[in-house]
Amino acid sequence: MIKTINGVAQYPDNYQGTPTRNPNEDPFIAPKNAALILIDYQPHILMGVKSIEHDELVNNTTALIKTAVYFELPIIFSHVGVGLNGSQPFIEELRELAPNATIVDRTNVNAWEEPEFVAAVEATGCKKLIMGGLWTDVCLAYPAIEAANAGYDVLVPEDTIGSISHLSHSNGMKRMEIAGVKPITWNVVLAELQRDHARTATEKGVTRIFMEHLFKMDPDTEWK
Repeated sequence: MIKTINGVAQYPDNYQGTPTRNPNEDPFIAPKNAALILIDYQPHILMGVKSIEHDELVNNTTALIKTAVYFELPIIFSHVGVGLNGSQPFIEELRELAPNATIVDRTNVNAWEEPEFVAAVEATGCKKLIMGGLWTDVCLAYPAIEAANAGYDVLVPEDTIGSISHLSHSNGMKRMEIAGVKPITWNVVLAELQRDHARTATEKGVTRIFMEHLFKMDPDTEWK
C-alpha cells in the first residue's frame, strides 16, 4: 500500500503505477479502447484553413499521430477524390508518421456514407474514436456526428483541426457538441493514454513528445 509521509509518497520496490483499468469499462481513452481517425488532411484543403495557423495545426497533428503510433492505437487516414479526379492525397509528412495506417480514398464528403470507411472503423474494434479533419464544419462534422449517433464515444482534439473562418469552425464545433462529440486538445490524448507517471515503460517517450511539440524544446534536453 502506498502511504504519504511528510508530503512524500513511499512506494514499494519496482512500483509500476496503478493497475490499468478494464478498457471496456474505462471512461477515458486508453491504448486498448481507442482509435485515431484523421480525415482530409490534404494540401489543397489545408490551404483553405483560416481559423488556425497552418504551422501550429501541423505541429499539433504531428504530435497527435506520434502519440497514437507510440501507444499502438489503430489509425485510419482518409482522403477524398484521389482516385476519382487526381486530388492531392493525404499530406505526405503526416502519412509517413504512421506507415501502417489504413488509408481510405473516398468520393463522399461525408466519410460515414462510404461503406469502406465505416468498415475500417468497425474493424478497429474500438468504441472510442479520436477524430480530426479538415474542414471542421464539413468533412469532420458529418462523420463525427454519424459516429456519435451510432454509439461511438467521439473525441475531437480541437487544436488539430480548422476551417475556412473562425465562424465556420465554431459552428462546426457547436454542431458536433450538440450531437455528443467531446472537444479536447492533443495533449489530453497523450496524458490520458499514459495516465500514470510511474508507468516507466512509456513515460520517457511521452515526455519527448511533450517537449518537442508542446514546449517546442529539444527532446534530448535533460528534463526532470
